[in-house]
Amino acid sequence: MVKNLFISVISQKEANTGSVEFQVFSFTNKIRRLTSHLELHRKDYLSQRGLRKTLGKRQRLLSYLAKKNRVPIHGRMNRIRGKPMNVPATREDLMIVNMGPHHPSMHGVLRLIVTLDGEDVIDCEPILGYLHRGMEKIAENRTIIQYLPYVTRWDYLATMFTEAITVNAPEQLGNIQVPKRASYIRVIMLELSRIASHLLWLGPFMADIGAQTPFFYIFRERELVYDLFEAATGMRMMHNYFRIGGVAADLPYGWIDKCLDFCDYFLTGVSEYQKLITRNPIFLERVEGVGIIGVEEAINWGLSGPMLRASGIQWDLRKVDRYECYDEFDWEVQWQKEGDSLSRYLVRIGEMMESIKIIQQALEGIPGGPYENLEIRCFDRVRNPELNDFAYRFISKKPSPTFELSKQELYVRVEAPKGELGVFLIGDQNVFPWRWKIRPPGFINLQILPQLLIGEMIIDTPEVQDINSFSRLEYLKEVYGMIWVLVPIFTPVLGITIGVLAIVWLEREISAGIQQRIGPEYAGPLGILQALADGTKLLFKENLLPSRGDTRLFSIGPSIAVISILLSYLIIPFGSNLVLSDLNIGVFLWIAISSIAPIGLLMSGYGSNNKYSFLGGLRAAAQSISYEIPLTLCVLSISLRAIRLSTVDIVEAQSKYGFWGWNLWRQPIGFIVFLISSLAECERLPFDLPEAEEELVAGYQTEYSGIKFGLFYVASYLNLLVSSLFVTVLYLGGWDLSIPYIFVPEFFEINKAGEVFGTTIGIFITLAKTYLFLFIPITTRWTLPRLRMDQLLNLGWKFLLPISLDIHDMFPMVTGFMNYGQQTVRAARYIGQSFMITLSHANRLPVTIQYPYEKLITSERFRGRIHFEFDKCIACEVCVRVCPIDLPVVDWKLETDIRKKQLLNYSIDFGICIFCGNCVEYCPTNCLSMTEEYELSTYDRHELNYNQISLGRLPMSVIDDYTIRTILNSPQITSE
Repeated sequence: MVKNLFISVISQKEANTGSVEFQVFSFTNKIRRLTSHLELHRKDYLSQRGLRKTLGKRQRLLSYLAKKNRVPIHGRMNRIRGKPMNVPATREDLMIVNMGPHHPSMHGVLRLIVTLDGEDVIDCEPILGYLHRGMEKIAENRTIIQYLPYVTRWDYLATMFTEAITVNAPEQLGNIQVPKRASYIRVIMLELSRIASHLLWLGPFMADIGAQTPFFYIFRERELVYDLFEAATGMRMMHNYFRIGGVAADLPYGWIDKCLDFCDYFLTGVSEYQKLITRNPIFLERVEGVGIIGVEEAINWGLSGPMLRASGIQWDLRKVDRYECYDEFDWEVQWQKEGDSLSRYLVRIGEMMESIKIIQQALEGIPGGPYENLEIRCFDRVRNPELNDFAYRFISKKPSPTFELSKQELYVRVEAPKGELGVFLIGDQNVFPWRWKIRPPGFINLQILPQLLIGEMIIDTPEVQDINSFSRLEYLKEVYGMIWVLVPIFTPVLGITIGVLAIVWLEREISAGIQQRIGPEYAGPLGILQALADGTKLLFKENLLPSRGDTRLFSIGPSIAVISILLSYLIIPFGSNLVLSDLNIGVFLWIAISSIAPIGLLMSGYGSNNKYSFLGGLRAAAQSISYEIPLTLCVLSISLRAIRLSTVDIVEAQSKYGFWGWNLWRQPIGFIVFLISSLAECERLPFDLPEAEEELVAGYQTEYSGIKFGLFYVASYLNLLVSSLFVTVLYLGGWDLSIPYIFVPEFFEINKAGEVFGTTIGIFITLAKTYLFLFIPITTRWTLPRLRMDQLLNLGWKFLLPISLDIHDMFPMVTGFMNYGQQTVRAARYIGQSFMITLSHANRLPVTIQYPYEKLITSERFRGRIHFEFDKCIACEVCVRVCPIDLPVVDWKLETDIRKKQLLNYSIDFGICIFCGNCVEYCPTNCLSMTEEYELSTYDRHELNYNQISLGRLPMSVIDDYTIRTILNSPQITSE
């Protein structure tokens, strides 16, 4: 009804099918009366919400269509104000795609219902709340001390900020002063947490645009930050370090020096990020001018943090509110004025640099003194307290577990990495807050997401004969004859299989070296059997078929992709007489056969009955067509130079002139065009858009499993291997060994004498060149980000195709290449710089460890399994009062004659313990202590309910200690 009331379709022209005239009438008074009244009943509110939702969707659709037809902004504003406007629709049927919450780019916390017009987004509806866990109501039923271990779960990427806002609110409510040393320590921890949060934004951000390597680099620095956190707080993520009036503990000895070393190291890491990312031309094309937010839009939507500062507004709460001691340091607010994704990236990079400056100044000028306010250790006096009542105040080592909040209200905020993190607190002269309202920055910032996505592309979101009548001799001859017939068939298949397994192992080892991590090492020596194990596993996986898909197309698609690539191996020569089929049209037969593979991918996408698969199949077909033409022209140029189409003749034509006769030197730009086109045909990064996980889950492979998925996996590496072999044949001289300064005349003499040895040498030389060349596409995959669909097509049609048309003539080719000016040279320079950064990491030691088993040194405050000393416990139950989940169970009885508690039983269920350390910290007699035994890694959770006997035992890490074992085995103890 609302839709028909406010937006009416006036007419549809018969001559122009597909164009619709929309006339928008604005009933300003009615809308204002419905949407602005503050005392609406529930029924009116629901109608108001439906009205806003309908109008919002229609306005977003009209905004996209207007943008599609290049309508100026004032024209759109006039349309909304009531003037009619004709907007032609580009599609009759739009596609609605669901992205999230179980989606690689949504990370389980967000769902987007996206309406697509081809690759363009015309509408987006975000659905939030997948991480809602009732934190506000939990806060209203816990004391501040009990609630502190919970708050790190608000934002597990910026945990220190959630703790800071939790203690700042009661501090301001009770006018509690924080010692200067504690304030400095807080600033250091907050800025380290800001760096860790920005790093974990940077890694997935780059992975979402196809650059996988920075995702591993950011964990290298982030782990160092977490090492500092563990040394100071005892935990790597869930710290529970901030306290009302200070912090839980002082900085340990040597921590400041280690933090200064980290600051110096991190500056070099940021410079590596800037060389690898900031000036990369593909990265700039992907993020520059995307998702622009103006100044007025940023203010009207209530944005904060980097999103606000990237739009040209210098607003930072550290400067505005001057909380803690930020005004004592010299630092600048990072901001940009463009408001696009590139600006938001630059703001975060700049903030990490400024955080290092703040940390260095704080470490150099940190004062002495206490790390907590000693005055709030005293408890409020209560008349006639009962012994076991909750109001009973035992003299503890820390602030009171029953800290009361005064009867007033206030709003407190801090500058978190994502933006303004605030808490609205109302006290009621009670230990529990009367109201605790959280203002999360991410929730507010996401409201503008549909506005940003409109007009953008989705990327920016697989008959036996009877022989019993023969005699035995004839039978054996027949068997030998059949085996000999099968040998030429199985030999290439076995060689291709071994070649693919070698490529998989080589890629995993190279990528592990580039990303400074441990590669496959457990399955066989150096992990060489890992690829075979993965392939065997896929053979026994269940094959699932889509219920409403086309079963025939779904099953045939992977086979066509694999068979078309296998047929290409028929014309690859490994010697002058070692080729399966020496055809006169060999190279063009490869072009023709390789054109069949995208048909299989398109059939797979269409037969899957899945929108992600269908989009992936369409992308694969478009990409293959775009890059087949430059590839064909490169092959044609090689054939014209050799005056032959046979692959054997092309190799022999290069070998006439030795090493300098290779086509690599005769057509260097043609080699580059062939390399780029072959990478696009293989769908390797940066051209893996048809199976881009961040938008399409897995592209045309989404619905596949088992052996069918394995066929796609094998086909990708088969295609990579055959492309590398053709590069060797067409540009690197094939089996020719005429390398300068390496003269091996014996080989040629042996070749004349022994044909078998010469053939073996030819195979070895061809494979050696092939696998050396494979190093380029493997390194490219882990260096460059992914191209967007429009950029991918522009590169093929507008850049490679004009160059390849004149590739047979050197002068026009170079002229056409240089017509793009300094931009091409600059792009090549920065891409080469990115390669130098990634290759420089190959010589570094891996930084990954299997935590906690390979961690040699743990923190002094490491919070592992709790150790209990029965003799020291006085059954005060302070541990029960401060536990966030009332976990310790204390049984005791009262000795009436001496008015003293006698402990009977003490137990803790580690199966639900969060190891916050409150019980150990607040225990007045130190009967509880933390050990280095890492109980969180135990999988038998039902066996973790420890009684006082098991709690009293020393952990295994302590029993196995050499010193303790020596003392226990000493003669004096043995004699006793």
